[in-house]
Amino acid sequence: MRDAVAAEWMKVRTLRSTWWFLTGGVIATALGALILFFLVQSYDAATPADRAGYETADPTVVTMPFVMFFVGAIGAMLITSEYTTRSIGPALLAVPRRRLLLGAKAIVAGLTGLGCGALFALLAFADARLLLGDRPKPINPWPQWTDAIPTVLCATLIVLVTCLVAMGLGAVVRSTAAALTTLGALVLVAPIFAHFLPTVWQLRLASVLLPNLTPQLAGGNHPYLLSQGGAAAVAVGYVLLALIAGAIGFSRRDA
Repeated sequence: MRDAVAAEWMKVRTLRSTWWFLTGGVIATALGALILFFLVQSYDAATPADRAGYETADPTVVTMPFVMFFVGAIGAMLITSEYTTRSIGPALLAVPRRRLLLGAKAIVAGLTGLGCGALFALLAFADARLLLGDRPKPINPWPQWTDAIPTVLCATLIVLVTCLVAMGLGAVVRSTAAALTTLGALVLVAPIFAHFLPTVWQLRLASVLLPNLTPQLAGGNHPYLLSQGGAAAVAVGYVLLALIAGAIGFSRRDA
């Protein structure tokens, strides 16, 4: 397992797509900071009565879904790139035990999601602290920097979950295009689609979507339906479902 993990880690570092996706995460974080900058400018120009109606300027709401997509894409590419380049055959010759190989990929996907999720969540938080300064609620979700710790930790965890789910999807569909399309629908399209549903169904669907698990895991004020334990159970369910489906597909189908 140690050698398999080392080999997979070398693969993820040497894939050009990894660095392109990380660049996408950096761009998404920068655009989120730009949007927050304009929001703060609008807030400062507003009257006291109008300021009371501003929503919370949580940068993770705008930035992290895109970060989830880009980092998750790295997890998917861990396996779909091998089918695209036909290098899955040599990989299985080197590691004939398929579940061990998939386990090594899952470990690397998890470590990638953890590291990148922490990096981008901290960057989003740093942007918010710099731009929001000492402005009060409701626009400032974290009057004290310690208030942001649960959100940063939970955002990191959900990026890790997304990366594992994407890796499992890649093992099921075997196609980079199909895996990225499914991942994009899950973390970017579905939350938008949920807003067009009737209120009751909107909340039911939105509460179980990956991007919306972060505020539910962190607790505090949010419009969703799950408790912290329920959100944790849904996150674990995503990972188990994706990895079990990926393991079954990877083990039973020809390479």
